[in-house]
Amino acid sequence: MTFHHYEGRGPGKYLSAIALGLGFWLAAVASIQLSRVGDGVAALWLASAVAFVMLARRRHAAGWIDYTAIALATLASNLAFASSLQMGVLFVVINVGYIALSLWLVDRFAGGVPVKTIPSARTFSLILFLTAVVADAIAGFVFAGATYALYGWPIVQTAWTFLSGNALGYALLLPFLTYATRSEISALLKPRALFRFALVTVICVGLAYLALSQSRFPFALTMLPLMVIAPRLAHLELALVCAFVGAVCVAAAMGGFMPGLNGGTEMLSDGFQVSVAIIVSTPFLVGLFIKQISEDHARLADAETRWNFALASAGQGVWDADMRNNTVHYSATWKHMLGYEDHELGNDPDLWLELAHPDDVARMVAADHDHMEGRTLEYELEFRMRHKSGRWIWMADHGKAIEREPDGRVARAIGSMTDITKRKEAEERLMVSAALLADEKERLRVMLQSIGDAVIGTDAENRVTFMNPVAEKLTGATSIASLGKPLGFVYRAVDEETGRRLDEPHLADNRLDRTEQNSRAVLARNDGTRFSIRQVVSPILNEQNEFSGSVIVFQDFTDARTLQRQLAYAATHDALTGLANRPAFIRTVEDLLDKARQDASRYQLMFIDLDHFKPVNDTSGHAAGDALLRQVASTIKAALAPSDIVARFGGDEFSVVLMSPLLADGERAVLAILDAVSALDFTWDGQTHHVSSSIGLTSIAADSGEVNEIIARADAACYAAKAAGRNCAFVALPGTAPGVATPMTRVATGT
Repeated sequence: MTFHHYEGRGPGKYLSAIALGLGFWLAAVASIQLSRVGDGVAALWLASAVAFVMLARRRHAAGWIDYTAIALATLASNLAFASSLQMGVLFVVINVGYIALSLWLVDRFAGGVPVKTIPSARTFSLILFLTAVVADAIAGFVFAGATYALYGWPIVQTAWTFLSGNALGYALLLPFLTYATRSEISALLKPRALFRFALVTVICVGLAYLALSQSRFPFALTMLPLMVIAPRLAHLELALVCAFVGAVCVAAAMGGFMPGLNGGTEMLSDGFQVSVAIIVSTPFLVGLFIKQISEDHARLADAETRWNFALASAGQGVWDADMRNNTVHYSATWKHMLGYEDHELGNDPDLWLELAHPDDVARMVAADHDHMEGRTLEYELEFRMRHKSGRWIWMADHGKAIEREPDGRVARAIGSMTDITKRKEAEERLMVSAALLADEKERLRVMLQSIGDAVIGTDAENRVTFMNPVAEKLTGATSIASLGKPLGFVYRAVDEETGRRLDEPHLADNRLDRTEQNSRAVLARNDGTRFSIRQVVSPILNEQNEFSGSVIVFQDFTDARTLQRQLAYAATHDALTGLANRPAFIRTVEDLLDKARQDASRYQLMFIDLDHFKPVNDTSGHAAGDALLRQVASTIKAALAPSDIVARFGGDEFSVVLMSPLLADGERAVLAILDAVSALDFTWDGQTHHVSSSIGLTSIAADSGEVNEIIARADAACYAAKAAGRNCAFVALPGTAPGVATPMTRVATGT
C-alpha cells in the first residue's frame, strides 16, 4: 500500500475510475441490502473500505475523476433504494470527504510504504486506527451535525451509527484487501494450504455460530479460536477466516439466532457492529504482532549466533611493551586483524595511537596513563582502529603492567587485542531490536489501558498489581491507591442471592459454574453501592504450572441483565393482563402432570370463557374490551387461593390450575368465579356492560392422559356450559366418554 502525489495519465485513469465507482457501488448496494437504520443509513457499510484500498494501492494519487466516480456511485446507490435527493447529496459529501480524509491521514502519519509490499503490524494497526476510528469519528460527527440541522436527528446516536457501520466494514474488508497480494493468493491456492484454510474456516465459523446461538458469552467464545489460530496462519488466510467469522456474526444477528435478542437490523444499531469489529480485527492484529515479534526474535537469535561464532573464531592479537628499550612487539595476528602482513608494520611504540580513530585517542591515552600510574589494576578499553582497507574496526584491548622499576615506573606491560567489530555491530542491532521490543511492550500496555473492559491483575498473594482506567471507574478506587493491596480492598464480586464470593482465582477453573455465576454476579463497592457485572477470572500459571496470579476482566452488566429479566418475564406473561400466557401455562400443566405421575398427586384444571364479551368490543371498542379483560383477570385472581395459577389462554378465554386435589374445593372455586364475574358492573363512556362466564372443570392426575387431552376435556366441559345457557359450569372427569360433561351448577344467565 502506498500514497504518492502524482496523477495517473492516459485512458488508464478513466478505466481505474470506472472500476473504482463500480466497486464502490457494488459494496454500497450490498451494504444497503444487508441492513439500513433510519433514512438510508446502512448499519454495515463496506463501500468506504473498498474505495480506500483501491485508491491506496494505486501508483498515482486520487484525483477529481476518482472522487467524481465515488460521488456518482454514492448518489446512484442511495437513490436506487428510495433515499431522498437531499440525503443522497449529503451522503455524497460525507463519503467523498471521509475517503479523502482517510487517505490524507494515512499519507501524513503512515505513508512511505512501497507499492505492493505487506505493511508491518505497526503500520497496519496505525492505518486501521486512522481510517476506522479517527477519520470515521470525524466524518460521523460531521454527518450527525448535518442531519441534526436538517432533520433533528440525535447527534450522538447518529454519529455512533455512522461510526460503527464504517468501523465494521473496515474490520471485515481492510485486512483481506490489504494482504491479498499475488504471492499470498498463490500460496493459499496450493492444495494443502487450501484444505487447511477450508478446515480452519469451517471450524471457526461453526464455533462462532454455536457461541452466538447457544452461549451467554458469544463474543469471547467467538474470538477465542481466532486468537488460537492467529499466529499459525499466513496474513491472507487469517484475514479471510476473520472476515468469514465476522460475516457469520452479522448473519446470526440479523437472522435472530442470538438467544434473547431480536434479529434483523435491530441487532446492528446498538454497538453490535463494534463488537463484531473487535472480534474480527483483534485476532488479526494479535497475529500480525506475534508474527512480527517472532521474526524479531529470529533476527535477534541469528545476530547472537553470528556474534558468538565471531568471538569463538577470532584470533587474539598480542602486544608486548618494553619500556626500558622503548619498543613494542606486535604479533602477526595483531597485524593481520588490521589487514597487514607481518613485515609491513614495525615495532614503533606509538603505532597503536597512530592507527587509532582521532576521536578515541584521548580516551586511550588517559586509560593508559591511569594504569601506568597505578590507579587501575588493569588496562581495559574498546576503541576504533583504521584497517589497511581504510575502514574502521573496533578493538578490545586488555593489558597489564607485569614489571615495575623500584621507583614505580612500569618496565614492561603485555596485553591482547581482539577484533570486536562484529560484536559491536551485533550490539547495535540488539539495541535497535530492544527498542522495537520495548515499543511493542508499551503498545500492548496502552492497548490494555484503552480497551473497553475493566481489567485487574493480581499476584500469587492475591494483591493488586494492575488496574486499567475502566477498572478504576467501575470500582471507584484509583490504581495508585490500590497497587499492592489485597484484591478485596478494590474488587469484591459476590452472588446476589447467596453472598458467596465469586472473585477467588480458583473459581476460574470451575467452567461449569461460570455461566450461573455471571447470571447473578454483582460488584459490591466500598461506598456501599452494588451493580450487576459479567466477569471472567483467569489464573496465571508459571512454567512449573504453579499459580502466580490472576487476571479479572469484568463489565458493567446492569442494563443488559435488566433487559434479560424483562425479556424473560415478557416471554411467560400476557402483556394485557399480566397473567401467565398460554405457553407458560401449558408448561406448568406439563410439569404438574409429570409430578402427578411420580407421586400420585392431583390437581384441577379450569377453563373459563366469558359470555357476552363480543358486544362490548362491538359497541364500545377494543379499548373497552381490553379494560374489561384486565378487570376480569383481577376478579378471577381475587376469587382464588394465592397458590392457584391463573393464565390468559387467548382472547376472552382464561385457564386456572387449582392446587387442591379435592373436587369440592374445585366446585367452590368455580362458584366463586361465576358469582364474581356475573356481579361485575363494567361501565365505559357511560354505558354499562354485564358479562358472565362459562366454566369447564377437569382434574390433573396420573390417569388423566396427556396435556392436550386434559385441556381438550376442560374445553369440552366449558363448551357444554355454553350450550346449556352460559353462566354455569360443567365437570368432565377422566374416564368419561369424549365430549361428555356433568353439570355442576346452574345460575340464571340473564339472556
